[in-house]
Amino acid sequence: MSVPVVGALLPRGRMLRKVDRLLRGTAELYAFPTWADFAAFLGTGYVDAAFIDPTVESGADWGDRLQRLESFQRQRLILYTTLTPELASVLLHLARTGIREVVFSRLSDSSQRLTEALAFTGVRVINEWCPY
Repeated sequence: MSVPVVGALLPRGRMLRKVDRLLRGTAELYAFPTWADFAAFLGTGYVDAAFIDPTVESGADWGDRLQRLESFQRQRLILYTTLTPELASVLLHLARTGIREVVFSRLSDSSQRLTEALAFTGVRVINEWCPY
């Protein structure tokens, strides 16, 4: 059985640490500071799931960026972000691209919820919240 590979375009800090702790020992986490690096990683085809926060690069056209990710199944993307009024239009636009899992920092980002979001993408992590 191979170890799942998970990518992350998240701000350095709490959210990235939370994902790292969740995956430790059960999956390989690769974090990237820019969209260009993250997109290149997704394009390799060796990624099982990915966390993305559109606030990492503000002002970007995320819908357009995700539409260009033809080689990566957008159902494997988990939007993990902080809920703000400015983000509402971005969320609606991203939902149209196929993203189905959304986790809000400090509102719905318990270990159990993050584990459920990963399970929806097909990645199973072994931790206290994993019922498998």
